[in-house]
This record gives sequence, C-alpha cells and structure tokens, in this order.
Amino acid sequence: MASAHEPADTPPLEYWLQDLARREAFMKPEHTMRGFFFNGTLAYIRALGDEALARRCLEASGEERFVDFFNYPFQRMCPVLRTALPPLAERFGGAGALREIGRRASQDFLASAAGRALLLLTQNRPRSLMSSLSAAFQLSVSFGRTELVWEGPTQGRLVQEQALLPPPFHEGAVRRLLEATTAQELHVSARDTGPLCVTCDFRWA
Repeated sequence: MASAHEPADTPPLEYWLQDLARREAFMKPEHTMRGFFFNGTLAYIRALGDEALARRCLEASGEERFVDFFNYPFQRMCPVLRTALPPLAERFGGAGALREIGRRASQDFLASAAGRALLLLTQNRPRSLMSSLSAAFQLSVSFGRTELVWEGPTQGRLVQEQALLPPPFHEGAVRRLLEATTAQELHVSARDTGPLCVTCDFRWA
C-alpha cells in the first residue's frame, strides 16, 4: 500500500512484511535491543491517537511492559511491527511507516543517556556525530557491524551489516540523527546491498 507521499512504484506494504519475515529468520535470542526502542514505538503510536493499536502491539510483543535500559530479544520487535505497520501504512504507506518508526528509534536513542552524551561530545556537528555512531550504537543493540565511508566533507555512506530491519527504517533513522545536528538540505537514501546488508547514502549542505 503506497500513500500519496510515496512514488507510485514504491513497493507495497506486503513487500515490506515479507522482507521483515525474511530477516526474522536470521534473528537469534542473543540479538537484543534496549527497551526504550520498544517504548518509543508504542509512545509514537499513542501520539498518533491510537491507544488501542498501542495496546495490541504490546500484547503482540508478549511483554507486560518494557523497561528502558533493559535488554530484550530483537525478535519481540517483529510482532510489534507486524501489528503496527498495516494501520500506519494507511497513513504513510508501507515504506513511509518504516521510515517513521526509524525516525522514532533515533529520536529515542538521542534522548537516552548515550545519545545525549554523543550530541554533547560531537557538539552537534554532523560529521563528528556520524563518525562516532558505530561505537554509540553498540551501547543500545548487541548485534550488527557498522562501517562508515566518507566520500567528501559532507557526503558518505553508512553500511550496516546484519541489518535486521528493512532499508526504509534505516533511512528514517539516519535522517533523524542528522536533523539533530547543524546539517542543512539533507538527502538520505537507503538500499539493500546484500541479504542482510543495508547501505544508507547521505549528504548535506
């Protein structure tokens, strides 16, 4: 399902649900993420005015609640997304819904102690923030490897190996991170470059 905000050739929601299911097959119990990512997704849904959907997502996760700084199996995010994406896609489109969830994930990371320390350390400079991102994310998730390649002073690409979420999620997440800096005129685009590898190209003015 594509929204008016997406190009006509954007893959439909069903494509992204199948893509998520494919990645889920590679997830292991030791792949964990902090509870604030789950809480942020639920809070975002509530902010859209859909408390009933937020409750269904929490029930689908199998948890009664999430504690921000506890680690939870990443696998529990999949039923949350499968529950949330169809209603969100009616508003944003399939890819658009994933981007919005990615934005929220970065927003919650930036609001965490690690995120606040990162912004303070980098003084909101986009190049410094992107260069420090890999080490910072290791405090929030237990899996994946991030490689940053600079192609100019204000242009680069972020290669995420063992990417357990589809490219639009990463696109939204990187855009929100750069929006927290002094960067202007952002351009961010993510794509699959391997079975579990997502490359996100970015640049700013």
